[in-house]
Amino acid sequence: MAVELRCPDCRAKLRLKVAPDPGTEVECPKCGTVFPAPEPEPEPEEEAPKEKAEKKEKAGKQTKTKKAPAAPGGPKKRKAKKRETSKTALFAVIGTGVFMLLSVAGVLIWFFSRTSKSVEMMYYVPEDANSAVGMNIGHAQKYPEFYKSVGQMHAGSDYKTAGDAVAKAAGLADMDALADYVVKAGSGSGSAIVFHTKAVFDGDALAKLSGAEKKTLDGKTYYLAPGLAGGGERQRVFAPTNRLVVVSPESTKEGTFKKMLNGHADSRDKTLGVRLGDLGKRVTRGTFWVVAIDPDAKGSGGASDAKGGAGGTPDAKADDPKAQLARTITETITGARGYGIKASLGSREVRFEIVVWYKDSEKSANVARKWKESELGKGDEGTPPKWFKEETQSMGDRKVAAQLLSNVGFGASGELFYARTAVDTIDFQQSAGNALGKVTGQKSQNAGGGTGPGAMPGAPAGGGPGAPGKTPRRRRFGPVRSCR
Repeated sequence: MAVELRCPDCRAKLRLKVAPDPGTEVECPKCGTVFPAPEPEPEPEEEAPKEKAEKKEKAGKQTKTKKAPAAPGGPKKRKAKKRETSKTALFAVIGTGVFMLLSVAGVLIWFFSRTSKSVEMMYYVPEDANSAVGMNIGHAQKYPEFYKSVGQMHAGSDYKTAGDAVAKAAGLADMDALADYVVKAGSGSGSAIVFHTKAVFDGDALAKLSGAEKKTLDGKTYYLAPGLAGGGERQRVFAPTNRLVVVSPESTKEGTFKKMLNGHADSRDKTLGVRLGDLGKRVTRGTFWVVAIDPDAKGSGGASDAKGGAGGTPDAKADDPKAQLARTITETITGARGYGIKASLGSREVRFEIVVWYKDSEKSANVARKWKESELGKGDEGTPPKWFKEETQSMGDRKVAAQLLSNVGFGASGELFYARTAVDTIDFQQSAGNALGKVTGQKSQNAGGGTGPGAMPGAPAGGGPGAPGKTPRRRRFGPVRSCR
């Protein structure tokens, strides 16, 4: 059934042929804003036939019993005096309307100007961090069967080990019961794992961590605990608010940690979440994401030498998939402000998106045009490059690969270039742990490791040819929804 939505940014009207599921990401082709689809409005209930008949019969009786008009010589009815509207009541109605209008305006202003969860969490990572990984665990847990397959990505990770320990100290079962969001970030001066808790967290519970020592710095309390993140190094742990817990290694520089402990109260505009700008707003909406800015800087995992392969090593062969991939990454992010990759989980499909943040909108538009005209831009009607096929083998079987290729699309929104694709959730479920580990760079049990937040993990997700005898359905992305 057709449905009309309105973009929350530019207020453009979107007419969709089919109503999207509540929470599904919808993109406005006019301004590029991506927003969740709202809950459908309930349709008015139709009256039962019996009720309609009763109303009709009642109306007929009333018509019959109406009195005939008085005879010309009969007594005339006196006209009732028109009652004046009370000024007090009128002012009360107007005042109530103005109050309600101001209340709605206030709520809208708060909603669109509020600090997002991920930005707030990044107040407590090193100020000079240029990359981060985020996982919206609470959202992923809404799909229990899918989340089970993601467990292999968590197993043995530093954040899982630390999360389980903090949960135990608070009297909870494990990280899954403790946190609804996790962010990891690091730099040359230190690193941090930040948990956003599902419920109010009592910071005093950290004293129950095994071997914990209570410390103070600038009047603020933190705890030093051994082996908290799975290694031999002691970790500093503190709860800056009743919904955040921060874990940082003892090796983090004292000055850096001091600012983290204070939430960078005097320099929040310099923290990573704020510096990410429009790139962060788009990428951190994903269920699993990785983002990096200033990719040409040393240690940020940016572009490699354009004349070489990954890490600056010379190309072995021009047609070698890894060399092709290295060149593609270099060409795409050289000169960019940053990039991000996200996987957004839904009941029907998992959407993947790579976003590159350029210094001007002309550059992003040119890159989008180039990719649209490429063989990859033709989807399953073109011939994808070798690196594309190789990179997507770990994303699942041939069925998954065929869907990824069929749904690939490119576009631009302001200074952002994006490449996106999707796969049916149920088909992707078996290989989700390894594939999402590839997106976020987190090591899993079955995969030898990931690419990490500092190294751009592949190009737009896609895949090779579909299974024999089956043509994948085509669900191309891009500006397919019309604004009128």
